[in-house]
Amino acid sequence: MATTISTKALAPIPSIIYGTAWKKEATQGLVAKALQTGFKAIDTACQPKHYNEPGVGKGIEQVLDEGWIKREDLWLQTKFTSIPGQDPNNIPYDENAELTQQVHQSISASLRNLKTSYIDALILHSPMHTHEDTLKVWKVFEEYVNKGIVRYIGISNCYDLNVFERLYSEATIKPSFIQNRFYHKSHFDVNLRAFCDKHDIKYQSFW
Repeated sequence: MATTISTKALAPIPSIIYGTAWKKEATQGLVAKALQTGFKAIDTACQPKHYNEPGVGKGIEQVLDEGWIKREDLWLQTKFTSIPGQDPNNIPYDENAELTQQVHQSISASLRNLKTSYIDALILHSPMHTHEDTLKVWKVFEEYVNKGIVRYIGISNCYDLNVFERLYSEATIKPSFIQNRFYHKSHFDVNLRAFCDKHDIKYQSFW
C-alpha cells in the first residue's frame, strides 16, 4: 500500500496487548469487545494455522467505524511466520517463492487483512533455521521501517541469548522487542531480560 505512517503522534508502546491466537471464528467479536472494553493494542500473525488475521481486521474495522478508537491510538502488531510454522494446506504466501518474496507477500497480506496502511510492530515469529535466513528476513523488515510502513520490528520465540545477541549486533535497525513465553523451562529468560534492559529492548512476555 502506498500510504505510509503520518508524522502526527501515534500509539505509544503498550504495557499490555490483547492476543488473538486460537480464537478462530470468534475472532472478530472478541477483538471488537476487547477494544470496546479498553484495550488499545492487538497482537496477531499472518498464520492461519493459529490466527484469524482477517477476523482481527474486521473486528478493528467495526470498532473504528463505531468511533470507539482512532487508528492512530491503536497499537497493531503482527508477525511473519515461516513455512514450518504454517498449515501446509493454508499458507498465506507462495511457498515456492524465494524467502524474501515470502516476507513481502506476508506483509502485504497482513496490511490487507488488517485494513491498515501501516503496522506498529512487525515480529519475526521465531528465528529461522539458519542465521543467514534470519538476517534475510530482517533486512526485508528493515526496508518497511525505512519506507515508513512499519514502526518497530522484533522477534518472538527466541530463547537463545547467543542467537539474539548475534541478530542485535548485525542488524542495521535493532530489534525493539523480543516476545517470549515466560516460564520455568527457559528459566524465565533471566539473561535475555538483562540484555534487553541494557539495550532498551522491550521484553514482551506471554504464557
